[in-house]
Amino acid sequence: MVQTCSAYGCKNRYHKDKDISFHKFPLARPDVSAKWVAAMRRNNFKPTKYSNICSQHFTKDCFKRECNNRVLKENAVPSLFTFTLSVKAESPEDPFPSDLHFPLSLPLTSDPGVEEELPGSSLPEMRCDTAAVSCDHNYTAEDSARQRRRMEQLEEQLGSLRKKLKTTQQKCRRQERELKRLKAACEMPVTGRRLPAALGKGYVILPKHVYYTLKGIK
Repeated sequence: MVQTCSAYGCKNRYHKDKDISFHKFPLARPDVSAKWVAAMRRNNFKPTKYSNICSQHFTKDCFKRECNNRVLKENAVPSLFTFTLSVKAESPEDPFPSDLHFPLSLPLTSDPGVEEELPGSSLPEMRCDTAAVSCDHNYTAEDSARQRRRMEQLEEQLGSLRKKLKTTQQKCRRQERELKRLKAACEMPVTGRRLPAALGKGYVILPKHVYYTLKGIK
């Protein structure tokens, strides 16, 4: 199937000798696809997986340089369109004049020479179309791989933070228990202390100089 441009008034068709690439609508990302449709300004147009827009409707900064300007950037949106003031209906009810008649004597079979050339000429176009489509959707695969790596990094960081949080909570609980023990030791009453039982009931504690003075008087 030969690729054609879906932009109104654009007659570009895929040809291997033309420096024009065709890009499918990013249906996997509805927000970007809606911007493409809005930029085209085609009434009641709904893109399908076969709809394309040629590279002539994108500015140079919409392409990735490392892919030879063949792959669009993630958020690229077409902006180069030519619109007329009065746009006629795209699907007229009577596309042919009423007085146009086709003779019934036309042969129903085509030229054998043309049929022999079709298979050989269509194969290169089909291979090029497949290559263009795969190159056009490289950015979606790259984007998915980048998001997957980012998710793995975030999961590793989350696991490390959870371990640190658990260790910190254990330290806090140990410090709280130590603080309670110290408070309990400080709040013990002093009146509960008693003199040694060996002193007995009739003993009195005196300073040393008083003791010797009293001893000399005796």
